[in-house]
Amino acid sequence: MLLTLEQEAKRQILPMPSPERLEKVVESMDALDKVVQEREDALRLLQTGQEKARPGAWRKDIFGRIIWHKFKQWPIPWYLNKRYNRKRFFAMPYVDRFDRLKYEKQARIQARRKNLEKKKEKLLQEKFPHLSEAQKSSLA
Repeated sequence: MLLTLEQEAKRQILPMPSPERLEKVVESMDALDKVVQEREDALRLLQTGQEKARPGAWRKDIFGRIIWHKFKQWPIPWYLNKRYNRKRFFAMPYVDRFDRLKYEKQARIQARRKNLEKKKEKLLQEKFPHLSEAQKSSLA
């Protein structure tokens, strides 16, 4: 209804009366969605003991990445299902080298970021020494 009112105001080239109502409606709908989601979670926990709506498990894919695999219902058992058995939930041995390189790269990026933050702090302390002294005295 509010959107219709807004479009009609645009069509007549007039300002919409009290446009803040749109934001209030969006906020209240978000709050309502949150309450409904919490109730669904609580009910699911009581009925099934599962926290997530769709159960799953952490598994490795063929590239060595750890992913969340959502369980699905199949009409036949997993050991007879050719399509399911084609999936690879393990990484081949030659992928380990690339996993190590990926982790090293992530560690270098984090170290670089931390080093940059320290340099910025040091630069700010050199620029504004009186502020760093005031901060030290307030901590003591």
